[in-house]
Amino acid sequence: MRSVFLAAIVSLNALSAPANANTVVDWRWLNGTTWYVPTSGLPAYTYTPLNNTLTPVQDQTVYTITGYRNGYFWGRTAGQIDTNDISCMSLVGSVTPEGKIYLTFTPFPFSPGDERTIGVGTMVRKAGKWMMQNQMSTGSPSLHIGHWAYMVQTKPNTASWYSLPGVGVSVPEFMKDCLDAAPTAPPP
Repeated sequence: MRSVFLAAIVSLNALSAPANANTVVDWRWLNGTTWYVPTSGLPAYTYTPLNNTLTPVQDQTVYTITGYRNGYFWGRTAGQIDTNDISCMSLVGSVTPEGKIYLTFTPFPFSPGDERTIGVGTMVRKAGKWMMQNQMSTGSPSLHIGHWAYMVQTKPNTASWYSLPGVGVSVPEFMKDCLDAAPTAPPP
C-alpha cells in the first residue's frame, strides 16, 4: 500500500514540477519563419469611444522572425487594417518553454509618442501543424482595435506566400517597405 501511495505522490509532483531541459520544447525553429493571418482569422473590431460603437474590420498581419535566443525572438512586421496603408513595426517577443507567447509591436520608424501594440498567445498544434493563437489590443484615445487569430506559417512555394488572404498580394510585396524594421540582433 505504501508503494502505491508513494507512486501517487511522485506522479502528482511530476505534474506540478517546473519545466527543465529534458521536458521543454525547443523553440529555436521559430527563427526564420514567416507568419500570417488566414482568412478565418481576418475579422477584427474597432471600438470608437466617442459614439460607443463597434465596427467590423479586416486585419492582415505578417511577421518574419529574424532572430531567436533563449526564448526571446525578434523580427519585422507589416499590418493592414481594411484598405488603410500598410504599417511597419519592429517585433520583440518571448516564448516560454510551455509555449506561452508575449509580443510587442513598435511602429517603425519610431517617433516619440508612438503607441506600442501588445499581444499575447500560445503555441498550439492543430491538424499536425504549429500555429500561434494570438490576441492583441491597441489604439488611441479615439479608436481602439482588438483582434485574435490562429496565425499560421507561410513560405515560398505555398499559395499564401503568393496571395495573402484579405489583401491579395504576395508576402514580399506586402512586406517590401518593412524590411528594415527588424531590430539589430543583440551581441552573443
